[in-house]
Amino acid sequence: RLNLFGFFRYSLREKEKLHRREKLHIASAAAAIVKEGQVVILDSGTTTTAIARALRSFQNLTIITNAVNIAAELSGTPVEVILTGGTLRKNSFSLVGPIAEETLRRLNADLLFLGVDGFDVQYGLTTPNLLEAKVNRVMLEVSRRNIAVCDSSKFGRRSLSLISPPSSVHEVISDRGLPNTDLKALKKANIEVHLV
Repeated sequence: RLNLFGFFRYSLREKEKLHRREKLHIASAAAAIVKEGQVVILDSGTTTTAIARALRSFQNLTIITNAVNIAAELSGTPVEVILTGGTLRKNSFSLVGPIAEETLRRLNADLLFLGVDGFDVQYGLTTPNLLEAKVNRVMLEVSRRNIAVCDSSKFGRRSLSLISPPSSVHEVISDRGLPNTDLKALKKANIEVHLV
């Protein structure tokens, strides 16, 4: 009998192994931006989970997330966690739908770390799931500074659902494998680029 929860947890673990070193470097660069007393949004994903782990030692920090696994990562730490609520997606640990969106609309954040499945510098940031894209759009609206966190393999890729155009992010943290043409296009669009 196939244990679905075990299967999906396994698939998330498999994803975590992909570009693992880059994700850890991105996570520590992201954590270095965060200051005590801030409110930070983390969307669901393997890179943002790595960021959550890097923020565990903060004493005065509020994290808003739609990822059940990120909330679990931070339980037992001094970090205050606000879960959006919503409908649990079948194949991930993320909460989506109108409840998640409504909760986010009532909140404000200093920083958003957004992990994406695809980043086409002409088209925008994308994700495979339509409901996830809607939640991500609200996150971008309620945060003061939006930072896309994605390893270089995500560039030049388009996933099913558009989250937003590149202009909705202020900064990108990626690794040195980022194609030069993409780097130039991001800088031309006045997006700060931090390569680790």
